[in-house]
Amino acid sequence: MDSLHPDTAGLAGQASEGAASGNRCDHDPAAPRYFVPPEKHKDRPLILRKLEGKIRAYFTDPRKTIPSLDLANGKDRQQRSERREACLAVLGCMIHFLDLVTLRVGIPTPGGFRGLTIPYLAELSGLGERRAERAISDLVKAKLVTVHPLCARKDDLTFKGYAAIRTVSATVFALFGLGRWLPHERDKAAARLKKKRRMQDAIDLAKVKLALGGLGEGGRADASALPGVSQPARQGDGPKSPLEYLAAIKAMLGRDDPPR
Repeated sequence: MDSLHPDTAGLAGQASEGAASGNRCDHDPAAPRYFVPPEKHKDRPLILRKLEGKIRAYFTDPRKTIPSLDLANGKDRQQRSERREACLAVLGCMIHFLDLVTLRVGIPTPGGFRGLTIPYLAELSGLGERRAERAISDLVKAKLVTVHPLCARKDDLTFKGYAAIRTVSATVFALFGLGRWLPHERDKAAARLKKKRRMQDAIDLAKVKLALGGLGEGGRADASALPGVSQPARQGDGPKSPLEYLAAIKAMLGRDDPPR
């Protein structure tokens, strides 16, 4: 994980190089550092991987590639290279954690969706928190990212804050020639999600039936209780064990990789 923390105070050699280059974040204009996905993460959908690579063109040609981001500081001069590096690191991280169906940034959970906190975003992006916050501010000003704060009322006077939900604009895809491809991939992602939910609903139903006494003699369940199974299959299969019962549900719904 140390490689993901170029901003963290530590190695004296790095600090001296950063000071020599005129900045305190160990930034080298000749070798910008981009977001690197965690090693254990599975590959993301191809459109997201392509976008992660394409946005790097902004570092060398900001005014032509993403004009709104280059002008986010409100000045005519080109955005500083270390600021460009930070914006690309954060945007690359957001793209990696992007839900294609909703274009929200975060991690799906059994109960919904969880956004990424600033400290976690900074850690993943290899930045200090203040530098990550400034980069996010630039991305918001450029209308590439939208931030939706979340909180819950604890009592009449206090609220509890949660990690904000951030969304990446479809404009980002369009800027790099992926705008026409995006709707197709979003439809595919929605279909995968729907299939995964059907699978989970069927498994939950099976568990409920077993828990409520759906077991026959010898601890075996009747496969005829399976919703959606054709009549010939019911007559031919006979009784099923709980494990076979769940396997039959999976076969009925078809096998597919869970949405990424």
